[in-house]
Amino acid sequence: MPAKVNIIGAGIFGLSLAVSLKQRGYDVVVFDKNDYSLDEYRNFEVQAASVDQNKIFRASYGKKVHYQRLAMEARDKWEALGNDLFVPSGMLRVQPTDELGNLELETISNMERDGLRDKIFVKGDQQDAARATQQGWDAKLFSFPMPEEPAREFAEVLDTTAGFTRSSAACHHFYKWARELGVEFVFGGEKGAFDSLIKLQTSDGRKKVAGVVTQDGVEHSADTTVIAAGSFSHSLVPDLSYHIESSAGSVARFKIDPSQIELWEKYSPAKFPVITWKKAKRDAAGKDVGSVYVFPRTEEGIIKIGYRGVKYTHFQPAPSEVAYSQEGQWSTPAGPELKPPQIALDAIREFVSIFLPEFKGVPYYSTKFCWYTDSLDNEFVIDYVPTYADNSLFVCTGGSGHGAKFLPVLGEHAADIFMNQEDAKTPLRNFWRWRSDAPRKNGLEEGPDGPRNLAKGVSL
Repeated sequence: MPAKVNIIGAGIFGLSLAVSLKQRGYDVVVFDKNDYSLDEYRNFEVQAASVDQNKIFRASYGKKVHYQRLAMEARDKWEALGNDLFVPSGMLRVQPTDELGNLELETISNMERDGLRDKIFVKGDQQDAARATQQGWDAKLFSFPMPEEPAREFAEVLDTTAGFTRSSAACHHFYKWARELGVEFVFGGEKGAFDSLIKLQTSDGRKKVAGVVTQDGVEHSADTTVIAAGSFSHSLVPDLSYHIESSAGSVARFKIDPSQIELWEKYSPAKFPVITWKKAKRDAAGKDVGSVYVFPRTEEGIIKIGYRGVKYTHFQPAPSEVAYSQEGQWSTPAGPELKPPQIALDAIREFVSIFLPEFKGVPYYSTKFCWYTDSLDNEFVIDYVPTYADNSLFVCTGGSGHGAKFLPVLGEHAADIFMNQEDAKTPLRNFWRWRSDAPRKNGLEEGPDGPRNLAKGVSL
């Protein structure tokens, strides 16, 4: 009889792992409070980062070559999946000044080492310009004068390995695939919503997870329970509270009508790349406060712009039994009624004035927060929870705003860790392990008194 695995969360991490475990012979059941069988992952107001029209695909990771290589592995799988789930529109990485930054130089160096230099075009490089023209990419090497010094232009790199994925459509694709494989899904309302872990005492006095209880009171036993609940993961398993924190990126959208022919054509994926930009100016603490990105329009005419220069937190009282809290609080996702602060919308407006001039002064079609799961160091957390016996509780979370692109391959590497632990062959094992001794960085050290806390009024 195959071992039974309950997975809590039907987003990128949960779906990918569910498919991989099922392919390896496990009996898999996936739970989620959202009923994706009805909305097909198209309700963009749900508090799940996976549910989104588009996510950036990139292999540009500076020194983090392990993610560069994982991204290129994923890219091959995306192309094999077809169904227009991956769109190779290219990414134009606009620099803060008229010179390439260190992160970009490191990325170019590592991509060259992996034989990818011919996929990258540095604006102003004559050989790259000739290659871009030859390959038909020259039209996406835009020019952007620097506002304060219009005689100079921002340096930029066009990366043709990059583009975007249709995240919601991809999740729905994997959901249907998982069902075809025999994965069971329990969705919606109380029957799919997590309530608690079923905990038993072992003979040596340790605790063990024997399954989950859903909010309708039904017990679902399993040999192993997996928590893959994104920004809610630590709320379900407080043992994770040291390792991850819920944070929000700010999103604003414009909408183009097909009758606006020039705009419709200009911002199509065929003619417009993903564009990213960081401001040169930083805040008083030296932190970047200007990371903004924009996607080509969707089939519905939506142009989505994201601001990630400040990742907002939302601190609330933490249960007394949590493994780690800050002043008795931890950050958890806020409801959809909470909207991005004006300072974030102003940062997007500045970006729009430079890179999307036709939308300067145009009211936003909509705004929202996208809730991510930041880890200590932007590495994922994929491992057994050591405080529980018999490998009974596994976590697969910590996407840190860059997990969606790995959907086709993430589960394969996670399943290797799930099955083989220290004998896993994946090179990601050491990066993704449970790491209680790692310093709490990446903004997680700030706590409720930090300037990003929406619950007390932000100052960034």
